[in-house]
Amino acid sequence: MRGLSTQKKKSSSSSFLTDEKFALMLVIPIIVFELVLVAYPLSYSFWLSLNNIMYVHRSITFVGPSNYIAVILDPGFLGYLVTTLRMTFDITVLVILGGLGIALLLNETFKGRTLLRMLVLLPWAVSEYCTAVIWRYLYSENLGFFNSFLLATGIVKENFVILTPQWAPEFLSIAYAWHYTPLIVFFILAGLQTVPEDLYRAARVDGAGAIKRFQKITYPHIRYAIIISLLLASMSAAIVTDSVILLTGGGPGIATSSLTWHIYELTFRDMEVGMGAAYSYILLVIMFILGTSYFQLLFRKRG
Repeated sequence: MRGLSTQKKKSSSSSFLTDEKFALMLVIPIIVFELVLVAYPLSYSFWLSLNNIMYVHRSITFVGPSNYIAVILDPGFLGYLVTTLRMTFDITVLVILGGLGIALLLNETFKGRTLLRMLVLLPWAVSEYCTAVIWRYLYSENLGFFNSFLLATGIVKENFVILTPQWAPEFLSIAYAWHYTPLIVFFILAGLQTVPEDLYRAARVDGAGAIKRFQKITYPHIRYAIIISLLLASMSAAIVTDSVILLTGGGPGIATSSLTWHIYELTFRDMEVGMGAAYSYILLVIMFILGTSYFQLLFRKRG
């Protein structure tokens, strides 16, 4: 009888904690953490965007959508948007092409490949702040590496300005792409590791060249990795902030004045928190549209 009662207690206690309840015990703390970490700041920043906040006078005035209307009617808004899209395009192209090329190289078998993989990761290990400082000295007119190299080789006769208003967005994009490309390299490299070697051997027997092998074998296996890399690279490029602040300061002139730079100016220099929050949410909508288009492309290809 004791054995039966003990067995009943064990069965009742085990049935009390079902798989669903156990899953909820694991998930609920994460959901609460996400709400505190993400939902509250988002809600608070949206509330800020609906108010006119004057820190000097310590006053908060509810203005509704007026901040958003002011952003859209701002004469400089289109210029900030164009600059953001321009740098996003430049960075994404550089990161994807560079990441794909380096990943294809690191996927080959050669002596020192492991060491090279470690070295490729170094730019990603450097923070965006340090990246901007490094490239600011590389681009320097008087002390920069590029000017010194071109002078030493006789290609140019005198120092010249690299970060001109015409080409500053492209040179800033190169600096940020140097920092971000290693992450994309390992995303694509992980996809390349899934390609069966037998397919390459069969293609070589059939006489397929390198380009044909890439089109028919490599790309179909890594296209999802490339689309995800496109999503990550473009999202990161759209919100580049530290590089703009430290490398160009939005200049020369307004050549690199992106949306994130203007948000930084409004929020921390001009103390127009409401307008800065409104700009931030418009940028969020643009990124949402961009991300949705990538996911549609991804799921459509899978279908």
